[in-house]
Order: sequence, then structure tokens, then C-alpha cells
Amino acid sequence: MDILLIRHGECHHSSLENYNPEKCCPDPALTYNGRRQAEQLAQRFTGKGIEAIYCSDLIRAVETSQIIDSYTKCGVNIDNTFREINMGEIHLSSWDSFPDYFAEWKLHNDDLKYPGGECGQDVWNRCSIALNSIVKSNASRVAVVTHGGTIRVIICGIIGIPQPKRFQLGAPLECCSVSVIRHSESENKFYLHSFNDNSILV
Repeated sequence: MDILLIRHGECHHSSLENYNPEKCCPDPALTYNGRRQAEQLAQRFTGKGIEAIYCSDLIRAVETSQIIDSYTKCGVNIDNTFREINMGEIHLSSWDSFPDYFAEWKLHNDDLKYPGGECGQDVWNRCSIALNSIVKSNASRVAVVTHGGTIRVIICGIIGIPQPKRFQLGAPLECCSVSVIRHSESENKFYLHSFNDNSILV
């Protein structure tokens, strides 16, 4: 099985104005350019055998998925498991409010939990369950529309490297880029097949 990990299209900047208290994080929509990026990517997938689309429940991922589905016609499964890493109190304040934490975080030596939020391992714990469920669907190729941080967490998880190393994987990932992980049924193991491909976008 191939699982195409897709970062959403370009979106408006995260801010308190688009903070969603129910989801405890900013929830901006796609920009015009982000919708154009998703359209280009969707055209690339036409006739490529995408059997299902899963996506984060954040607006930018849902909108990207819906545009892709307008071409693939395979349906969108919204799953909050694939949300971006929750940065907790950073969303409501700023890095300036946590100078000691920020100084340590910038070193990326440890998988630090954001104040009131998650660490990389927390995200991998939830995403690994969802990925294993997708594998059991017996589809050959599915798309997962999610977020840059989440994709980097997943890649660290499948190849078994420490979560702080995710900050060296794309800086950041390109919008509407595709990273492919391939599951071997005989080995019950994931392999990284390609990473951060946005060559379709012009």
C-alpha cells in the first residue's frame, strides 16, 4: 500500500483572529493561491488510482481534500487524528512569553512538549494508530492530507529516528508537497519512498 502524505495548500497566517477554541488551535482557511495549488495537485492525481482520502479536521486540510476529491471522486474521511501538532499556550501568546523554554526548544536536543500542548511522540502515538487502521482497509493507494509538522513526525516514526530530528526534514515542507510512505504487508513495515515533492506546482 502507498500512503501519500500531502501537506495542505497555502493558507492564511495563523493568528488569534482565526483561533478555534473548540479545537484549541488556529484554524485558517486556504488562500487563493492555496486553492490553486490544490487544484494543480488534484489534476495530477486524476486517473492515478487514489482509492480514499483521509484528512485532518482543520479547515486548510479539509479544503485541500475537497478540491482533490472533486477530481478523484473517492470521498473524504475527516479524522482529527491527523491534526497539526498542538502548540498549546504558544498559540494564545507568543514565544516571548516562554524565553527559557524557547532557548531550550531551539536546540532541538529533546522532544519537548509545547506548554499546554503536545510533543512529537504524542503526535506519532495518535497518527500511528490511524495509519495502521488505514493499512487494514486493504486499499492500494490512499491520500492523507495533513500538516507539515505532522508529516515530519510520521516520517521520524516510521524510520525510527528521534523526534527532534524532524526539524531537519524540510524547513518547512512545501505547500501541497507529496511524501510517499509504502507499507510492506509481508514485513508489516513502512518505508519512506519519496519526500516533499512539489514538482507539479508551477
